[in-house]
Amino acid sequence: MKRVLWAAVMAFGLTSAGGATEMAVTVDDLPTHGALPRGMQRLVIAEQMITALTHNGVPEVAGFVNGAQLRDAPEHAAIVKVWLRAGLQVGNHTYSHLDLNSVPAEEYIADIERNEALLTALAGPTWPRVFRYPYLQEGDTLQKRDAVRRWLAGRGYAIAQVTVHTDDWIWNDAYVRCLTQSDQSSIEWLKRSFLDVAMQRLEWSRATSRTVFGRDIKHILLLHIGAFDAAVLDALIGAYRRTGVRMVGLKAAMADPVYAFDPGVVGKRELPFPLQVARARGVSVPPEPGIPREKLETLCR
Repeated sequence: MKRVLWAAVMAFGLTSAGGATEMAVTVDDLPTHGALPRGMQRLVIAEQMITALTHNGVPEVAGFVNGAQLRDAPEHAAIVKVWLRAGLQVGNHTYSHLDLNSVPAEEYIADIERNEALLTALAGPTWPRVFRYPYLQEGDTLQKRDAVRRWLAGRGYAIAQVTVHTDDWIWNDAYVRCLTQSDQSSIEWLKRSFLDVAMQRLEWSRATSRTVFGRDIKHILLLHIGAFDAAVLDALIGAYRRTGVRMVGLKAAMADPVYAFDPGVVGKRELPFPLQVARARGVSVPPEPGIPREKLETLCR
């Protein structure tokens, strides 16, 4: 079955090359993620991101929710409600942000189901059934991986894969420290360095998709709902658009036939979708561009 799907994908891909890169924006870990700058409210971060997304006309942005945050801080339900009122969407990211590599499939499935009930209470019964694996971990054994995938399919979920990820969350702690010190030059470096990495990762994803799929696929970008993301989101969207990216909704991106292919791979590190498929097909691709991790860990300390 996988060979049939792959043949169909490649046949489609080889006749569909060219044109603008299409990309959907997704945001993980609603309602909150990362350290909070002193004097800033979580709701303000969400509102800043919503403003950037709506101002730029980015369609059908899905925010993947961890419901346990609302158990611990019920007031953060206001963030999800503001998100929904802005016309943005929600998806399931498990209730407790579980790592499937670390828990049994039965526990993981129960956690998804618990989050499902919360999302229905917040968004009504017709929210899109899309699921994003925390840490992009789909299981450390094929048996576990397949059990969860069968349950998701039976429940009507589509899996929101990731093709472009910037490790945006790693910048957040340094950003909060530099804000606390009012170190404007370091803050500007953080923004520049992030945009540099974001552009490099996009180009890597484009090149890798052409190698693996025979064309530039419809991409899916992963971000997080954090203070640093709120500060750079408008600039990020603008930078991507200047390189020929056209923003599309998540549903439109996931309609790309490449996402019908199940790579069937497991591992200990997070793998964006092109790397999963490359591993499944035995295709060699260059490593993702790195990040200035050492400087990010020491800046403004």
